[in-house]
Amino acid sequence: MSWKVFLPIVFILCMWPKAGAQELPLTHFTSDSEVNALPSALVTHIFQDSQGYIWFSVFTSGLVRYDGSKMELYDQKNGLRDLGVWQMVEDGNGHLWSSSSAGLVVSKKPLKEYKNGKKIEFTSLFNGIHLTREAVFRNQQLTVDAAGRVLIGTADKGIIRYHIDKAGQITADTLSTTITGLKELAVTSLVAGEDGGIYAGLDGGLLVKYHNGEVSVFYGLSGGAENFISVFEDKDGGVWAYRQNGELLHFRSNSESPEIFLAGLPSNVADITDLKDGTILASNGESGIIRISKKAGEIINTYTRANGLLNDNVYYILEDLEGNVWIAQSGGVSKLRYNFNAFENFTARSKGGERPVLPSGKINTILVSGTAGDSPCRFWVGTEGGATCVNEYSLSRFITQADGLVGDWVNGLAMDDKGRIWIATTQGLSAIVFNKNLIIQEAHDVREIVIFGKEAYLFSIWDSPPFIASENLKLKNESKKGYTESIWFPGLKSLYVFSEGNLYELGPKQGLPPTLYKSVAIDKEGILWVGTRDRGLYRSTHPFNTENLKNISGSENKIFEQVWSLNTGAPTNHIEKLLWHKDRLLVGTQVGLYFMDPESHEILQHFNVSKGLPADNAVSFAVSPVSGNIWVGTNKGLAEIDPEAGSVIKFVNRQTGLIDNEVWLYGSVKVDNKGNVYYGTSNGLSIYHPDKDQPNSVPPKLQLTNVDISYKSDSRNEVNFEYAALSYANVSDVQYKTRLVGYDDTWSPPSGIKRLRYTNLPAYFWPKEYTLEVTAENESGVVAEDPISYKFMVEPVWWLQWYAFLIYFTFLGILGLLIDRLQRARLIKRERDNARLREAELRAETANARSTAAEAQALALQSENEKKALELEKARELEKAYNELKATQKQLIQAEKMASLGRLATGVAHEIKNPLNFINNFAELSVDLVEELEEARKTGNEEEVAFLMHDLKQNTTKIHEHGKRADAIVQSMMQHARGGKPIFELFDVNDLVEKYTDLAYQGKRNQYSGFKATIKKDLDPYIEEINIVGQEVGQVLLNVIGNSLDAVLHKSKTLGDFFEPIVKISTRKAEGFVEITISDNGPGISEEIREKIFEPFFTTKPTGEGTGLGLSLSYNIITHGHHGSLKLVNNDGEGATFIISLPILKEKLKNQVAAG
Repeated sequence: MSWKVFLPIVFILCMWPKAGAQELPLTHFTSDSEVNALPSALVTHIFQDSQGYIWFSVFTSGLVRYDGSKMELYDQKNGLRDLGVWQMVEDGNGHLWSSSSAGLVVSKKPLKEYKNGKKIEFTSLFNGIHLTREAVFRNQQLTVDAAGRVLIGTADKGIIRYHIDKAGQITADTLSTTITGLKELAVTSLVAGEDGGIYAGLDGGLLVKYHNGEVSVFYGLSGGAENFISVFEDKDGGVWAYRQNGELLHFRSNSESPEIFLAGLPSNVADITDLKDGTILASNGESGIIRISKKAGEIINTYTRANGLLNDNVYYILEDLEGNVWIAQSGGVSKLRYNFNAFENFTARSKGGERPVLPSGKINTILVSGTAGDSPCRFWVGTEGGATCVNEYSLSRFITQADGLVGDWVNGLAMDDKGRIWIATTQGLSAIVFNKNLIIQEAHDVREIVIFGKEAYLFSIWDSPPFIASENLKLKNESKKGYTESIWFPGLKSLYVFSEGNLYELGPKQGLPPTLYKSVAIDKEGILWVGTRDRGLYRSTHPFNTENLKNISGSENKIFEQVWSLNTGAPTNHIEKLLWHKDRLLVGTQVGLYFMDPESHEILQHFNVSKGLPADNAVSFAVSPVSGNIWVGTNKGLAEIDPEAGSVIKFVNRQTGLIDNEVWLYGSVKVDNKGNVYYGTSNGLSIYHPDKDQPNSVPPKLQLTNVDISYKSDSRNEVNFEYAALSYANVSDVQYKTRLVGYDDTWSPPSGIKRLRYTNLPAYFWPKEYTLEVTAENESGVVAEDPISYKFMVEPVWWLQWYAFLIYFTFLGILGLLIDRLQRARLIKRERDNARLREAELRAETANARSTAAEAQALALQSENEKKALELEKARELEKAYNELKATQKQLIQAEKMASLGRLATGVAHEIKNPLNFINNFAELSVDLVEELEEARKTGNEEEVAFLMHDLKQNTTKIHEHGKRADAIVQSMMQHARGGKPIFELFDVNDLVEKYTDLAYQGKRNQYSGFKATIKKDLDPYIEEINIVGQEVGQVLLNVIGNSLDAVLHKSKTLGDFFEPIVKISTRKAEGFVEITISDNGPGISEEIREKIFEPFFTTKPTGEGTGLGLSLSYNIITHGHHGSLKLVNNDGEGATFIISLPILKEKLKNQVAAG
């Protein structure tokens, strides 16, 4: 016999009350669970049947069947003898057996016959055979041999064997346990072997084997050795046997002596099972579970409450078809997903009073120990409770302020190339060395500490600022023609650098903003990039290397510039994390992860929720040196990005094994050189092993768990289905697709819905057949091999049954026949009556025919006359209305002309006033000169006479000039007002514009006292005389300019002194035309009325101030009378602009007059 004692395991077992452990990624089912609560807390056994269901033996409550969505309880109402249930097995023909304190029960039919929601019925009397009432009070008393027979071990009746054949007939026999004498020994454990044999543990410490009708002692010791309470044969044929004293024996063959493992404390409850990964799980009722490597023959793990189990009292362990591990305990059931080996979880929780692995669950930073130095730590974590070293045995050593750490809130951890462990805190910078010679010159408060029995030194950097992170970056080393490792510590208004044994500081003096620096990165040229909390991204204008670092830190040259912020188009100023990867800068923000071109600052890729990330905030990330992929931590879990494919290829979250979803801080994601991902959350640390996380390749087994077809009192039908894909690895991610053939043949979109309800399914005449089809895929996309296909019939409501339609048609036929006969009788009688009437009418018609024809002709002539009279009267009324309308239109046109003449007269009155004043003044002066001349003549003063005669001559000349000016004004007015047919004549357009502009302006000033406006003229001096009707063109100018003056007058009344009224008038010669442009800065003309302004009778002026014909007449004069155009152009701003275009005609038009 060989004994293997594993001192580390013994040490760990002894230290459980004091030392922490990894926390398994368990899912618990308890009586307190909000969803799928167990009926009571003690679970003694777990079993998976051939249909895929998971069964729990819940002591004092009965059996519970679980389909991943709901739990179904079976108790005495369903045939159980007693609620103190223990073990379950399924025989070769599919009958489910269960043991309890009252003996055995079995399902009445094979499990496959309980389909579509039918509940299983159990019995203790099968086909006239009473099953044993022998009390069972532990597991390992039931087994099924290679022939499908069920065996039960008893206390004093040997081993009873039952067999139910395919016809449903049962037989029973007994295997004797009288090995050492006449007495039947109690069976303490029982298991069937792969070769058809049966292994049994018997009272007295014996282990025997029944095979081919013979029994042999497999193993036994003299002297009353401990009983075997569990026996198991693994997939390799090895036999494992668990003793009450906690020893676990492993027999690799029948001839070899066993290996003995110390598996736990003494117990009467034990179980053994092997996993697909080649390990053995052995449990008992006192010490939880041990995990043994069959290949190495070593205990590799121990799982207890400290690892997350509900209780150390473990009754049974089951590995289901997918590889999920189910653990029955005192307290409920725990489930480990098939990929639980891919996760190591560490927390600050204490399950059973043990010292937790971490001082705080909030993981700010992680350091994976490298090959440098002499550290006994597997990895370091920084939390709010200090720095923590965790060794290979998951034991931890806290480093806090009590040890000399400058501060307990640790935000950065880094190891330099000499093996120094740098610890960046909110209080400053500390470091740990395991070699006293590595203490740097700036060290302060050096203390000696011990970490896992190894001497170390802890020191701090005096007067260092608060730090938020740490980064290991490579600096160019020109002297070595290579790169040197450097450590950067971004913090509040300060950026520390440790390089080649020296500390340097950068900050606002070098051009960085006075804010919190959160991350740094260096590109291949040595340019330093700095991410800030609220100022965006900065970079250095010069490259960094080991030689110039000292000079840069000591100078005040501004060598940093802002390159990416809200001002330059960035989505945010808050930079979380920077990482340089393959000539691209990775920028983590609260709105996603950006891949940036460092030269152009162009965004090459952007990953957020819409591009596959579980959440937008990319707080921390790292590159795997194995795959080259990027692992990104978010608030909803961990994502793997393939940068070459530009896509998210994997999610990992709490549901799949992480301790929590939310990434905590900027250094909370690290990847070691094996590709393992360290993920820090608010509840602890997870180490994820991607190479151990394989997809779930087992197709789900689909079961229809409930069918209910009912007909309501109001004759409606209702069909309800419930179904489940018996895949337990990740129940919430199982997706279903359904369709009801005969109603809707298209598949539904994938969803997690596990029930369907149909109401009022149509059926006519006869029952209609429908087929429900359901398929599903598990979380890895593996589709069920056997979709559900369930056919059912829906009865039509009674008034749509075939016999109902037969009644309807019969009734309608009889009713139609009766109606037909009645109608025939009525028709014959009516025809006879009509014949008599027609005979009498013919006589009357003959007598009245001529008189009727004459009357009809007279009436027709009278009607025609009345119609003609009405048409004549209507024509007269229309002629009268037309004449009245024409007269009114002439009056309105004349009114508009008179209004124009009035405006002209007003202007002329003002114009003629000036020459009249001059004439009066010179006339009065001439009278005075005549009197003076008379006196000079009397005195004989010839010289004075000559002087006065000269003045008198000048005065009369002036009177003559101003008289001619007044005459010209009057002639112009007469020409404007004269009637008849206007004749085309040569006119100077500029002179015409000057004259009518002055007339219009003076007219407005006389009409509105105090009105002033600026008239700006720009007249083309090179315009020649053209043939026009001057009187009519003048009328147009007077009208349009008058409108512009009205517009600015209206706006000046509104705005007062803040507004300067301006009217601009210009002329120019275009190709074949002379254009007159009149514009103003008035309120303008809105889009709504632009199309209407040239319509007759349209005006925007108040009632009584305008006829609405001014612009209409002007439009006709210019377009019809002169073959020109009058247009309103769209101003870009205020005011309105009118353009008058007149064709250039040098010769007079013969026999042509303007259109009046």
